[in-house]
Amino acid sequence: MAERYTVRTAVFASGERLPILVNVSTGVPLFDPTVFTLSQIRARNRASATIEVVLRALMVLQLFCDQHQIDLTERMRAGRLLELGELDALVRLCRLPTSAIVARGDPNRTGFRRAPVTLEGYRARAKNVIEEVDSDFAGVRIRYIRNFIEWLADRLLLTMDVQHPMRAALLDVKRLVVSGLTTRIPSAKARNNAQSRKALDESAQARLWNIIDVRSTENPWEGRHAKVRNELIVRWFLGLGIRRGELLGVRVSDVNIRTREVFIARRADDSGDPRPYQPNTKTHDRTLPLNNDLAQRTLQYIVGERRRYPAARKHPFLFVANGGAPLSLRGLNEIFVALRKVRSDLPVVHPHILRHTNNYNFSNLADERGMDPEIEKKIRSQMMGWSETSGTAERYTRRETERKARDASLQLQDRMVKPINEQE
Repeated sequence: MAERYTVRTAVFASGERLPILVNVSTGVPLFDPTVFTLSQIRARNRASATIEVVLRALMVLQLFCDQHQIDLTERMRAGRLLELGELDALVRLCRLPTSAIVARGDPNRTGFRRAPVTLEGYRARAKNVIEEVDSDFAGVRIRYIRNFIEWLADRLLLTMDVQHPMRAALLDVKRLVVSGLTTRIPSAKARNNAQSRKALDESAQARLWNIIDVRSTENPWEGRHAKVRNELIVRWFLGLGIRRGELLGVRVSDVNIRTREVFIARRADDSGDPRPYQPNTKTHDRTLPLNNDLAQRTLQYIVGERRRYPAARKHPFLFVANGGAPLSLRGLNEIFVALRKVRSDLPVVHPHILRHTNNYNFSNLADERGMDPEIEKKIRSQMMGWSETSGTAERYTRRETERKARDASLQLQDRMVKPINEQE
């Protein structure tokens, strides 16, 4: 089915990126979602990435309304919104990938005929179950849709006189729909730690070093520049624990080889960044040290690889694509897609796993030094760019506590019984 809506990003002269939800066939922005994001999201100085997430959630709502021939404005004028069955259907839709939502099409369109339910058809559908998105992501969609519907209703209510015959009905149905969506938001997975992201252990890290070595026969990348750059990128991720946006935002001038330091800066809406989807730094500005090896590898990349591309002289960013343009988020993701295709015993590797691994290595170092837990939290927060009061560092401390608890439990079990061969 042809794509109906898409999110496009406008880049202003000031450097501001503004995502807009548009109708693909006309290229015209959707009015209500645009006004909502401008007045409720952008006005609060939210990042362009947040606005895009909001619009993609509203795109799900728009597709749902199209598929069920629902005009929310007309319904609200009649004192109605969504019925209970529609509410449940919308929540189910929020759990699906966007591609699956689009592929569903419009069951009410002209010429559509529902296939008769047969045993063979049921079995075929059972074998082709669509994988759902993460429940937290589905929850984000539902929250933004709820806020948008509430905003739509409030906007109409403000235009109604107190004696308007539909005002009381709309007020009641708004409360019911908002409450219904709120209660259907998936609960947080705070008690489910089994699926939390895992860091690479020491053996996996050693295996990774062997694969990404420029001289390795297992190296998945082609060309001298790609191999040198990608090995350096992995070393930056694993050594500094930075995020994707932070790495892609580093400028050559941010790297001080003499003092062996790099400045991780926040430059939202950078007018000097030619990338439509600007990689952003989510955390605080900070200066991180580089050891001699990482500093020298970075210098060799700048003078030995990056400078070969004339296009690289037209922008300040450190890591470049083949050709010299600033490396994009998509280009960075492709690096790790190629790495995951290597047939080996290496676990799945992506930038955030390397960030977790950096924290895992720091936890081991803190154990070796007998570091005070509170001091450990403060140091970790500084390294990661978190506020000391954010509590994010406690997640990693909690994981290490769980690991220690597991080791302690096994030791207690070992003391409880004799080995089987001694019982005979």
